[in-house]
Amino acid sequence: MRRIDGVVGNRSDDPELDDRIRAHERAGTLETVRIDADERKKSRLRVETDAGSDLGIVVGEELRSGDVLFLNDERAAVVAFETREALVVELPDPSGAATAAAVELGHRIGNQHWDVAVEDGAVYVPVAVDRQILEDVLWPYLPPGAATRYEDVEAELFVEDEPADSGPERGHAHDDAAHAHDGETDHSHE
Repeated sequence: MRRIDGVVGNRSDDPELDDRIRAHERAGTLETVRIDADERKKSRLRVETDAGSDLGIVVGEELRSGDVLFLNDERAAVVAFETREALVVELPDPSGAATAAAVELGHRIGNQHWDVAVEDGAVYVPVAVDRQILEDVLWPYLPPGAATRYEDVEAELFVEDEPADSGPERGHAHDDAAHAHDGETDHSHE
């Protein structure tokens, strides 16, 4: 097992580092470590790269997609996130009723402490519970005219530590740590 104490850097933040990683991609000497949303938050984990290298990773912060774990002339390894299944709610054009329903939908998502991302008029909620529970909690609050579907999306969509100007809105559905939960899930949906 090779021990990794921290990351070299992130290829998204450093064009020079990205160039070096691209050279390894072209040469076929780049190894990838695929981790899920829970693993990225661990400070210690043992993983295997796609090339079979056994790594023990010790880091002081959450891993990010694009983090370089090791880099030398012979090989390099980077972190990539597994995709996540998400409920996608396509929002209709704004109207008074649709806006009010979207705000209520956001409130329900926040009360469940589910992550949320908004991009191009769509709300993405990762499927962290049984689909039926997700639907029971959210369906009554969908804006009129909203369309829904499930799809696999890049996990980076839900990562909060990206700079605000780097892409879609991300993060948790609310800021207030002191809030009430109403638990209204006693309805059915067809």
